[in-house]
Amino acid sequence: MRRKSTQKEKNKFRNKFRATKKWKDFRDMMRDKQDKKDPVTGQKLTRMANLHHKDLDESHYEDISDEDKFVFVNQLTHKVIHWFFSKSKPTQWRERWERLKPILEDMERINR
Repeated sequence: MRRKSTQKEKNKFRNKFRATKKWKDFRDMMRDKQDKKDPVTGQKLTRMANLHHKDLDESHYEDISDEDKFVFVNQLTHKVIHWFFSKSKPTQWRERWERLKPILEDMERINR
């Protein structure tokens, strides 16, 4: 039976791939295609923006054949996306959003 990879091993694998010319060229091409704005906040993409993999299957990490499986987002947006979306519980983001929405609506009402 194959043992599960540790987070350290996964990060090493990802970092190795991110250092390749193939990834860097793809990343640059995707940055040029996007309108230079974070699609969630509308703010300008920063130098620290992340090309987010929508497909979280580790075995697909190096597959850059489908541009629709990637989106450039700023660093904080990237963290929020991963906070909302759990690979182990892929529908849980909806529950979190439904609990967050009334709080944001109250804040909007209070701060008008």
